[in-house]
Amino acid sequence: MNQLLFAGSLAWLFSSPAFAAPTDAYTQRDVMQCGGVEVVLVSSCRSVTVDDAETHVIPVCSDQTINIDGKVLRRDISKVSQLTSDGAKTKMLSNVVVAMDCVEGTQGSLVSIGGYGGCGACAEWHGYYSTAGRLEQYSFDNNQRLFGSKGSREELIKAYGVTKRQLMSESPAVKRIVYGQP
Repeated sequence: MNQLLFAGSLAWLFSSPAFAAPTDAYTQRDVMQCGGVEVVLVSSCRSVTVDDAETHVIPVCSDQTINIDGKVLRRDISKVSQLTSDGAKTKMLSNVVVAMDCVEGTQGSLVSIGGYGGCGACAEWHGYYSTAGRLEQYSFDNNQRLFGSKGSREELIKAYGVTKRQLMSESPAVKRIVYGQP
């Protein structure tokens, strides 16, 4: 009897408005191929917009994962509370992915992911992943601080046989991420 009562209490708790998913929530999947593997960006967002007076005028997304060949990866991105067009304060990512690209070298391919914070002075995030799903190198901020197992662009160039030009510019096949309820 106690288990039935407990299960009923849980059902009521998670169906209450405080735990209910917003009715405008959607999951978006953006897919590309790189070095023979599938790369999928999965975004959990809302179709509301950020109020124009707020700092981070970007899509209202609460979570994003990068899935490379079935391996689920998550960027270390903080959240901010922003006023949205529905009048609510919403916790959202402070930086969302805006582009995915494949950098093909003579010794392997790199998945290039770029993120943006939505304001002129906001930090940008750029990362390079191996096709095995390993974060090789990233920079976060406009100061180009570099971290990762390869540590520098020069090491990526040596390890993957890519050129400096490939790492500094986008390919014609770059996938721009356009947010909106499908």
